[in-house]
Amino acid sequence: MIDSTSFLLTGSLVCGLAAGVIAGMFGVGGGILIVPSLLFLFYLDGINPVISMQLAVGTSLATIVITNLSATWGHHRRNAVHWSAARQYIPGCLLGAWIGSQLAAAISGKLLILMFGLFEIFVGFKMIQTRNPKESSAKLLPEKTYPFVGVAIGTLSSLFGIGGGTLSVPALTLLSGLPMQQAVGTSSAIGIPLALAGSLGFIQAGWHETALPPGSVGFLVPVAFAGIVAGTLITTPIGVRLAHSLDPARLRKGFGFFLLLVGIKLLWR
Repeated sequence: MIDSTSFLLTGSLVCGLAAGVIAGMFGVGGGILIVPSLLFLFYLDGINPVISMQLAVGTSLATIVITNLSATWGHHRRNAVHWSAARQYIPGCLLGAWIGSQLAAAISGKLLILMFGLFEIFVGFKMIQTRNPKESSAKLLPEKTYPFVGVAIGTLSSLFGIGGGTLSVPALTLLSGLPMQQAVGTSSAIGIPLALAGSLGFIQAGWHETALPPGSVGFLVPVAFAGIVAGTLITTPIGVRLAHSLDPARLRKGFGFFLLLVGIKLLWR
């Protein structure tokens, strides 16, 4: 019979292989897939359900740091990272990531999940319908507002254990006017410090939790982290190549449909 450590490692590796492709293609860090997958694995492994969500989110954010480093390097080599835009969003994202990690254990997530799901569906429709951000009826925000947008991105991303791409990619295209492929690459870069701040916050928030499974570091499970990272490092470059080989309009619509599925999943969880 397979032991707990081997089970978590194997399941996490499979999860990482799938999440890496998504992260490379859409600049989302893979957390949309990682969090529900970890929740399922933790349930099968008998981990306390009271803290399983915090463990899944904290572990997901830690893996996204490594995944996005790989994705960002791949996009940077293709000149698809707008570093100036990234610097404008990152300060707000860092603050928001810390806020989200501290709120995660104190706030009921039902209303937030409902609002987040509806937001994802709205943005998904927007990205499917809009051919070019510069031709959109959406008003581009002035650059001085980007840090405030970053706070919202960081807070929600940290709460849900995602790399921020489901929020930052639409922001970079619809608000900052970046082409889709450049928005994906820039989103990956923004997600690195965002996920790092969020994961450290979850480690700190769970440091004195008494119901943690053996070997945990705060709300982080090292075995699951290792398996997911091993998988994403293999497949993230594949996702990056797909992002730059597909037609931008199709990639944009594909991401829109992806957001629709995410939103529906959140509403029907």
